[in-house]
Amino acid sequence: MTIEKPSNTEDEYFARENAERLRQLHYEEQKRLRQSEKDALRALHAGRCPQCGALMVPEDAAGVRILHCPACGGAFLDNTAWDVLHAHSEPARVMDAVLNWFKSANKP
Repeated sequence: MTIEKPSNTEDEYFARENAERLRQLHYEEQKRLRQSEKDALRALHAGRCPQCGALMVPEDAAGVRILHCPACGGAFLDNTAWDVLHAHSEPARVMDAVLNWFKSANKP
């Protein structure tokens, strides 16, 4: 199958429009596939530790919800918890409370 170049400007215009429409459709399909892959990974790894893969346990420390991994001792803060820690009037005291909580949680 050979594609012939259109002979007049109107045909060239429509050929460019069709090519652009196909590129846009391809881009949107690729974007949709990437989003569905992200959603599938998010569902697969929900509540799991990124370090070791164990189920994480939600706990409260200094008024902030933290996901704590009982296997490796790791922790996860979502954006809300992170903002609360950074916006607190005395961040050193809040961070000390969180770190002390982890020290006591990791002791046998």
